[in-house]
Amino acid sequence: MSLLIRNAILADPAGPHRADILCRGGRIVAIGRDLDAPGADLLDADGLTAGPGFIDVHVHGGGGHSFFTDAPEAVRAYAAWAPARGVTAFLVSTAAPSHAALAARLAALLPGFETPPGAAEPLGYHLEGPWLSPARRGAFPPDYLRRPSIAEFEALHAAAAGRIRQVTIAPELPGALPLIHTIARLGAIPAMGHTDATITECRQGFEAGIRHVTHLFNAMRPFHQREGGPIVAALEEPSATCELIFDGAHVEPDVLRLAWRLLGPHRTVMVTDNLHLAGTAAPGDQFAGERIIVRGARAQRPDGTIVGSVATFDVHLRNAVDYLGIDLPTAFRLASTNPARIAGAGDRKGQLEPGFDADIVLLDRDLAVAATVCRGVIAYRRG
Repeated sequence: MSLLIRNAILADPAGPHRADILCRGGRIVAIGRDLDAPGADLLDADGLTAGPGFIDVHVHGGGGHSFFTDAPEAVRAYAAWAPARGVTAFLVSTAAPSHAALAARLAALLPGFETPPGAAEPLGYHLEGPWLSPARRGAFPPDYLRRPSIAEFEALHAAAAGRIRQVTIAPELPGALPLIHTIARLGAIPAMGHTDATITECRQGFEAGIRHVTHLFNAMRPFHQREGGPIVAALEEPSATCELIFDGAHVEPDVLRLAWRLLGPHRTVMVTDNLHLAGTAAPGDQFAGERIIVRGARAQRPDGTIVGSVATFDVHLRNAVDYLGIDLPTAFRLASTNPARIAGAGDRKGQLEPGFDADIVLLDRDLAVAATVCRGVIAYRRG
């Protein structure tokens, strides 16, 4: 199966230029002018900018489909819905109220990872817990939290068939440091988040193997001039990438700009933290047995605790361009290239180059999604 995308404007760091993109067998095989591919499906991209498809490494669902479930159909349904928002790959971010429930969930959702080429690709799991600080648990109920345990992680790793790619953990918890080392040894990215750690405890976490930070600023000890805590530790750590949520509700634009000046294009990872309510008109629902309501771009409990975002990935991308004043090639790095590394797929996703997966998003002049290609198949085309 071949697809020829005609006359796209490539979001190239060296400068935008027009080119055709030939996709075959799920990969990009050629990029150039006036490519010939008899029998290939054609996609006219005149006036559209092409970049690598968005990769969301922190998402709990969208379009009415939640990952807080044991139903693999929810993963497949999200994978079919997400390309309309430019998403071509993602991590299934989930949690559960007990070890047994979480292990069962990871095993139960695995069949949902088998999605067709014309859908976004699940790249693995992101465990947001259970090793989180009780003081910074955010919307997670207390029964979702447990003390770090190497044996428990090894059991979850087995239940997930080795598909865990990211684990959010508070480094100050007893037993966290050896667990961080084990997470990294078994091939996942240890991520600091939901933490009340001091700056010293954070640095110990980085020494143990933390290389990523979950939604910087949210659900962590705030900055204080006499104790920088996770925020200063994360911004100062050159080996760590940091998630930023660009919905305008989780973090104020002025704060995002400050973080951007310190993180730059290589350490910033755009995420949505979307709930299943994203992309729907629902005014609210339930999360972990509690009522949540939609207020602008975020879903929250009645007491104001943020539960997640309802602004879809394309909205986050437009906001990032607006808030940070960045160009499109840089925006694609934040939305695709950097997340691909976190998800363990940097060798095949996140770049518009021959040999990489044919995951491509086409944006119009307003940066709205006009078409999305997932593994060489048109997954979405605006009517």
